[in-house]
Parts: sequence; structure tokens; C-alpha cells
Amino acid sequence: MVDQDDWIVDASGFYVASRSFLMRRGFCCANQCRNCPYINWRNSPTWEPLPAEAVHEANVSPKAIEGARKALAEIERQLRRGSQATKARHQGLAAHYRWLLERWNAVQGNSSEGGGK
Repeated sequence: MVDQDDWIVDASGFYVASRSFLMRRGFCCANQCRNCPYINWRNSPTWEPLPAEAVHEANVSPKAIEGARKALAEIERQLRRGSQATKARHQGLAAHYRWLLERWNAVQGNSSEGGGK
């Protein structure tokens, strides 16, 4: 049974996966979902990363990993040239991307050795 809150119908009539659905799914598919809790694909100023402790599964595509690396590089550039007003937000986003990449890299290493998720 699908939860009624899993999908949102946008103004164009398209079904869009909700943030709560994507969080319950537990991984980034790298399809640049509008409500992705893992990666800020849309560069929205109101986007907040999913808390690290809420990520239970880390099976992600190479495309998602590369997207996270690029996003982290851009955030680090913004940190170097940004204002004090945006510094705390960028530091939080950078920490989030570092954590995701560290976890995803560790999981990939375990998978290639026959380990679990």
C-alpha cells in the first residue's frame, strides 16, 4: 500500500516524490529528484540536508557520488569567498556532503569485499 503522502501532484500535473517518501526509501538514486533529502540538486536556499543519523542505507549510484563531490567543491568555493552571513549554512552543507561521501565510500569498499550495505 502506498502512503498518500508519498507523491505530490505539481502545477503541471506531474507526480513528484515527496521528501518523506525519499527519506523512507533510504538512498539517493541520482535522478535529481526535486525533493531529494540527500543532495541539493536544485541549489535551493531553503533546502536543508537530511540529518546524518537518518541515513540508514547507502546504496547509491556513481552518478550520485559524483554529484555530491561536485556540490561539495562548489560549497567549499562559496565558503572561501562568502560572507559571514552565509558561512554557517555553507559549513553545515559541506559537513553533510563530506559525511555522505565518507559513508558512501566506506560502503562501496565493503561491497567490493563481499560485505553488507
